Formats: sequence, C-alpha cells, structure tokens
Amino acid sequence: MRDRSIAAPDLMAAMRWFVANLSNPALSPLLMSIDHSPSEQVDGSEWHHSVLVISQNVEHQALADELGAMLNPSTRTLKQWKNANQTYKRHFHQTLFHALKNHPVLVLASSIKESAVIQHEATFADALGITGCYRRIMDNGKAKVEFGPYTCSDDGAPQTLVVSGRHAPMAIHVSHYMLRIHTHLQAAVSERMGRPDVPVWFQVMSDKPPNDFIGPYAELMWLLLGGPATHGKFTWGGFTGTDDQSIDLLADNLAGLMNEVTQRPDHYTYQGPPLQPPICGVFYWERLE
Repeated sequence: MRDRSIAAPDLMAAMRWFVANLSNPALSPLLMSIDHSPSEQVDGSEWHHSVLVISQNVEHQALADELGAMLNPSTRTLKQWKNANQTYKRHFHQTLFHALKNHPVLVLASSIKESAVIQHEATFADALGITGCYRRIMDNGKAKVEFGPYTCSDDGAPQTLVVSGRHAPMAIHVSHYMLRIHTHLQAAVSERMGRPDVPVWFQVMSDKPPNDFIGPYAELMWLLLGGPATHGKFTWGGFTGTDDQSIDLLADNLAGLMNEVTQRPDHYTYQGPPLQPPICGVFYWERLE
C-alpha cells in the first residue's frame, strides 16, 4: 500500500490509504485540524477553500515542525500565510509533499464556489438533519439566520440562536463536509477491521472562528456537530488567543495554498523530483462548482 502516489484519486481511496497506515484503526479520537481561506463567511469571493489535516497520534505536529524548520530556520516554525512572502509560499508548495510522504497524515482539501455554497445549502442541511430548524430573518435591517428551537442541557428551556446570514451557510457547508469525511472514514475503518461497529470520532481543532469561541458562529458549529446526524462523532473546539500553534499554522498554510493555487495556478507548478516510495501521507483535493 505504501508503493503508491501521495494524491488519492477519490475520497474513498484516500480513506483506505490513510487507514492502511494506522497501527490500530479502532483507536479514537483522531485529531483534525481545520482552516479556511479566505474566510468562514459568504463574502462575495468566487471560491472558498477548507482544509482538514487528520492524524491518529498528532503526527501532523511533526509534519508542521519539519516544514517550519525547512521554511523558516530563524524560528523553526511556520509563518502565518497572510504574512508570508512569495518566496516562502512557493517553497512551501515545493516541499510540502516531500515532507508529507514521511508522516501518516491525511490532508483533505475542499474548494467550493460561493454560488454552490448557497445553491446546495438545503441539501447540506437535509443531510445534517436540520431542515426546518433554521429560517432567514431580518434583524435591525441585517439579514440573519435564526436556528432552533433547541434545548440547553442546563435548564431544559427551548432556545434559539441568531447567526449572521453570511456565517450560517458556510457553517452548514463545513459541517456537512466533515460529516462526509466521517462517513467515508468509518467505512474504511470497518472494511479493514472486518466489522461495522468500530466507533470513530474526531477531536476537531478549529482555527479561531469569527468572534472567537464565544460567538454565535462557534455556538452554531457546536449545535450542528451535536445534531441528529453528527451526534457522538465530533468534539469541536480549538486554541484561543494568537494563532501560533504549529498544527493551526499548518492548516492555515494549506488553506492559503489552495486559495493561491486556484487564483494563480501558473505560479504554482511543481518543479522538484518525483516522490519515491515508501509513502505514508495522503493528499486529496476536491472541487465543487
């Protein structure tokens, strides 16, 4: 299985390749770092990119450290993509796969047009089991989404959550994408273990969301990932404060790279030697227009 390419031809192949490298596929949770470019909101951008970096024993920490040492010798840490120059960005692109091949890490990239986020919102919501739980409203002249009613475990009283109309569609899209990833990974683990009841769940480490982890976007993500279709499959959170954690920076760099490659593909042509086996890492990129 290691005598293969690093880029998987489809999502299920990516999951099988990743699971094949796990010593114990039944060991949960798997750690998922996630970031987005340009942002987690409908803002008029043509494309939105989400990157998920998954490993079983935080091996993507070692991947981030290896890349940081190569790309930024003065501090041996990755830079924030928005603060990096073009030399750094091109070097990251040229060295990424040679580093990834040495680590049992799964990198998944999703690029979706903003028009598709809006067009498929009802489909995503239906898959998440939240159809009828959210509605468009106007609040002080601003378009927003009201989500609920839901029951808070503290007092049992029904509550509703009001979220920016720009944030809600992206939260629904991202949650649906993570549910798809879980479904395919669960199938790959069950296939390898020979039984369907192997529990798989993710500890999701998000980049700092709009209004940090106390804002309505974060609360909506908690509700979506704790809903009927996703309940028990995800724990969602992340680091607060400055974005200086290496696994956050790795996801940030990857999301930024996907955005750059989409906008300026002629600037990101791989020029290095071909990867030689054995290959442990996996990369998969899908696009929805």
